Parts: sequence; C-alpha cells; structure tokens
Amino acid sequence: MSEGGRAMVDERLLGEIPTVAEGHVRFPWFCPKPTVRILFYTDDASVQLNTTSSFGVGMLRDLVVSRNTFYATFQVDLVNRHASGHASDKLTAALLVAYDQVWFFGVRQCNLPAEPENELTPAEVADLEAWMGTGGVLITGDHANPRPPAADPGLDQLLNLGRALGRNVPRAGQLRRWEGAPDATIQGSHNTQVPVGATDINSLALQSDATPQQLILRRYSLGWQFPPWLRRWRPHPLFCGRQAPITVFPDHMHEGQLEIPASFPAASWPSGPWGQPRPEIVASGTDKRNGSVYGVVTAYDGSAAGVGRVVADSTWHHYFNINLVGFPPADPALDEIAAYFVNLAVWLSPPSKRHAMRCWVWWWLAHNPTVVMAFRHPIVILGLNAYNVLGQVASQCEITELVWPFPWVVEIRERFPWPPEELVIGGVLHQYLEAFERAETGDDAPGPDEVVARGLEQAVENYVGELRTTAEAAQEVGRLLAEAHEFGP
Repeated sequence: MSEGGRAMVDERLLGEIPTVAEGHVRFPWFCPKPTVRILFYTDDASVQLNTTSSFGVGMLRDLVVSRNTFYATFQVDLVNRHASGHASDKLTAALLVAYDQVWFFGVRQCNLPAEPENELTPAEVADLEAWMGTGGVLITGDHANPRPPAADPGLDQLLNLGRALGRNVPRAGQLRRWEGAPDATIQGSHNTQVPVGATDINSLALQSDATPQQLILRRYSLGWQFPPWLRRWRPHPLFCGRQAPITVFPDHMHEGQLEIPASFPAASWPSGPWGQPRPEIVASGTDKRNGSVYGVVTAYDGSAAGVGRVVADSTWHHYFNINLVGFPPADPALDEIAAYFVNLAVWLSPPSKRHAMRCWVWWWLAHNPTVVMAFRHPIVILGLNAYNVLGQVASQCEITELVWPFPWVVEIRERFPWPPEELVIGGVLHQYLEAFERAETGDDAPGPDEVVARGLEQAVENYVGELRTTAEAAQEVGRLLAEAHEFGP
C-alpha cells in the first residue's frame, strides 16, 4: 500500500497483466484499461484546479486520479464558464463530446442585467440533454443567500449558490432546492459540523479539522438467500468500501437541501424494460443544531432507462480543499472519503466505459496465476479463487456490478434468488479459459460478450440444479420427521 492506506490499489496485487497486439491468438478477448474523462465545470474563479485555494478542487482531483488504478485511468479538466469573459466557455456539444462525466461546481445564483447568461441557455440545455443520453452528472450547489440586488425582483428572496448553472440541467436540476431556505425555519442551511472540544458548533474552523460527519446510509436488502432473521444488506455502490461501508463525509456549517420530485413525467424521466428508475436519497446527514436528518446524496440510475446516471449533493463543500485539508494523508476517514470519490467516478461513467472496465477485469482475472491454476476444478472452486483475488482490489458492490452488468432497477435486483457471485465468476472464467484453449489449438471460439453470456448461463444452470437438490433434500427431512413422530421415541 502506498500513502493513504487501503484506498490505494497495490499494483503488486494485480500481478503482470499481459498486453497483446492485433494478430495475437488471444487478441479477440483483449480489453485495454479504459480512460474516463471528467469535466469539472464552474462559473467562479475561486473554484480552481489546485490544492492551495480554499475552493480549489485539486485535492479532489488528486484523490480520484491517484487512489484507483484498477478499473480505469481517470483524467480531470476544469472549465470556468466565464474564464475569458461573460459566458465565454459555454457547455456546447463540441465541448461535451470530449468527456464522459460533468461535475458541476456552480457558485452564481441567477442571471443579472450585466450577466444575462449566468444560467444555462436553451441551446446548452439541449446539448446537455443529448449528451446525457450516456454521460454522467454530479450536481452540487450550496446554501441559500439573499437574492442579488440587481436580479429580477420576481425571483425568490433567497437563491441557492450554484442555482445559475444547476437548475436547468436535465433531471439533475430537479434534485436540489434552488430557491428559499431548506425548511420552514429562518435558517438558510444545515450544519453538519461535529463539535470538537470547546469550539463553537457554528465556527467554520470545524470544517477544516480531521473530524468528519457520520452518514446514515440507505440499506439495500440481500435477503433473497436468507430467511428474514438472517438478512444482510449493502449500501448503494457509491458508499461501498473495500472493507466496510463508507460512513463518513467532510462536514460544513452551511449545507443546502436535496429534493425528490413530486412527479416523474415520462418526458423527463424515461422508463426502460424493467420499469421507471427514480432518484432516491442514498445517504443522509444530521443537522447538529437540532438533530434533524436530511439528505446528503441522491442517486439516479438512468441506465435502466437508457440515459446517463446522476448524483446530487447537498453541498460542494464535500469536495473542496478547505473541507479536505484537515485530514492527515494516512487518516482512515480520508481513505473512506477518497473511496467515495473513486466510486463516484466509476459509477457515473457511461455504459460503454463501464463495459470496458468489466472487460478489462475479466481479461486480468483470466491471466491471474491463482485463477488459471483452478481452471480444471468445478466452477464454484474456480469462482472462489477468483473472488478472493478480486476482493483484494474491489469492494463487494463493485464485484456485484461486474457480475451482473445489466441495467435493472433495484426492485428487480432484490426480488429474485440470483446465483452466488462466486459461482457466476467461476462460470465466466471457465468459459474464458476454455475459449483461450480452443483458440490456441486452432478451433473457433466465442468472443468476449458471448463468453460472458455462456458463463452466466452455466452458472444459472448449476445453481438451479443445486437449489433443486436442496429442495428435494428438504422434503426428505420433512418425511423423516413425520416418520419419527409416527413411531415415537
């Protein structure tokens, strides 16, 4: 492990990963590690790609780029909408096409007479709508401030920071409150700062210390394998750590408010073959002034409806230097926060990039010596060996995403008795290694997508057979118990 602890992937765990050129017998299955391009988009000069300024996002960039080298290579750029003059760098199709994700860190509140294009224009919204057919979006903002004096008097007296960029972003803009206070009180924000010693809870010094806020995570049931009293759960993939759920976040005195729309018209929120995916709050925090619980992170998995994923956050302070600088480099809390950043970059990636990540992982596993040595064993043994190898560099949620690369809504995932992941991994890798063997002897062999499909089918058939045997054995237990009762002790 390098500095920062378990959030880093030790390259020694990956072993030697072969790279083959076209013409090599295994080239049809070769998948290079993909590169994911992320655009940080802002409208304020205070948001800079450095590690020194308070509102800088250089620490965020460094954590994303350096803390994960397993699935993909991440590249980050920052564009300021007004870098060369008012609205000089708009979000155009020509700009967006170069990126897989956009993370919005807007500061301005609204259009002004001298700044008529602080807010996204209709042309930009149209280009974003098209790009968001696959592209992922992180939408942030902050607390409410008084309306600027020169603003349209018809606007609310309180406008949230980040409203100008955020409110018109398709789907994502509906997931934060942009006008008014977060609640019916006179308070214009939430305070998640954790008291330390005699420091007043309203002191902004607390946002830069090494004490994070504790999150309350939404639970996703894994109960289909167990009776109700033994059911397990997992958090959303965004908060799945390699060793445990991610339960900490930077804190701040002035956090904004997330919202879930009251309705989901099909024009904005499309449906897919398995229903209409909807946004849900996946992590909540506690306002330390009054104990109220409120949403911190919302996730929308548009993959199930053929559109890009969206994550909304209550404040951009969870990502800024000033809120990260207090954590020592080897602090376990920083490891957890960094793991969330990496999860975010992976989860928001378009389907094509996530497919490339999976393909690269299968390629790596199919060449891992521990896995290859188990090739001739039953697929569950092969899968267990591979699962242990994979578990050194991936969380349980990441493994699930690898094993089941289908855009199902969460209700579908929770409803049915899916085969154990070890069995599926074993089935897929058996098909990979068998395909390699056939190709090297000159026989026809299926390509990578067909290999995965056959592996899934093999695992399901094996699992169904095991369930049938178990059901028959359970029935036999019932018969034996009945006979014992009939004949007595």
